[in-house]
Amino acid sequence: MKKDNKSTVLLALTTAAMILPGISKKADASPINQETTFDYKFSAYEEGAVSPTPAIGSSNRYSIDAHQFKFKTPVLTDAEIGLTGVHESMSGASPWFILAGNNGKGILAMSGATIDEARDEIGASYRSFNKETNSESTLSAGYSTENDYRSLSFGFSGAFYVNQQLTTLEYGVSTSKDYIDATDADKSFGTGRPTNEMKNRLGMLAGVSHILTKNTLVGASFSYALLDGYLSDPYKLATVNGAQVHDNRPYWNEQFALSLMLREFFPSVNGALHVDYRFYTSTWNLDSNTLELSWYQNLGGGWQIIPSIRMYDQTKAEFYAPYYDATRSDGYYSSDYRLSDFSATSGQLKLLKAFDSYTVNISYEKYDSSGDNPALISYDFYSLGVSTKF
Repeated sequence: MKKDNKSTVLLALTTAAMILPGISKKADASPINQETTFDYKFSAYEEGAVSPTPAIGSSNRYSIDAHQFKFKTPVLTDAEIGLTGVHESMSGASPWFILAGNNGKGILAMSGATIDEARDEIGASYRSFNKETNSESTLSAGYSTENDYRSLSFGFSGAFYVNQQLTTLEYGVSTSKDYIDATDADKSFGTGRPTNEMKNRLGMLAGVSHILTKNTLVGASFSYALLDGYLSDPYKLATVNGAQVHDNRPYWNEQFALSLMLREFFPSVNGALHVDYRFYTSTWNLDSNTLELSWYQNLGGGWQIIPSIRMYDQTKAEFYAPYYDATRSDGYYSSDYRLSDFSATSGQLKLLKAFDSYTVNISYEKYDSSGDNPALISYDFYSLGVSTKF
């Protein structure tokens, strides 16, 4: 079953974890690292049980285990190739629809705890640096598959280093095509679950970052995405006048996002503050604001600890409702909690230890959300990673 597609444009505005004195480099220095690296990360995601007990179905929500791999190696002085892989296994129950309650609040109906699925994803990239233009570019492709969903993606991104490498101009474009074939079509209402559907996505990004001082970096980026095709959830229903109908959303959605960031290193405490803000809006009239604050503290001996907090708030999509007392003239219905009006807060603690040829990191994140939809989630997220270089 396809979950939230959190991947956007393949290029993202990123910086080093710490901003240290002497960050400026020779104007024609290649950013391609002439080392072969291999990264592995295991993560466990556990959603909190539904409370109160749902009208039907199981209270036990998703558990997801994921294995991620990343390999990079230089192929020329100014070029490298990369390979990535992901394997996820998931089980549990998922929100299905919401019934109208006597007190005006919705009563959640869940699926049975019979979902047992896996997803595999592979990706490849070629990154090169051009000394004449003092720029780099990356060509990438990816393929993801699960029992009811396939996705093929391509991306091209790059950066120009100008102003003695104090300023970086970045850009990116990506496209993907998804194929949806819902399983257990007979376990639904009416005409059954949709099959042989497609979804297309085109994304673009432009960004700039600038080193103000040896301890301060600022940046901004703007992204745009156009989605068309089957954008509904084939596994969800909505209650309209007491009866259940299929989740049905517009076949078109434009998404816009503005991101701002600040990195400030404090030599007196050997630590850095990361501040990230993102505003998002779409033609579904869903707006959101995200603020994330992180502190990167060097402890000596190769140790680093990173506490962070993220605050999120969004408005509901224009056609969303927990349930519907009347039919809509446009025929659009969705009670998906991801389209509702809600707020969320998450906190994370990450610990890293660097050795001569590898780095180990471990992290824990706690997430809670609040709003009018009874399907809103809380979760715990654990990860353990190892990065090596040869």
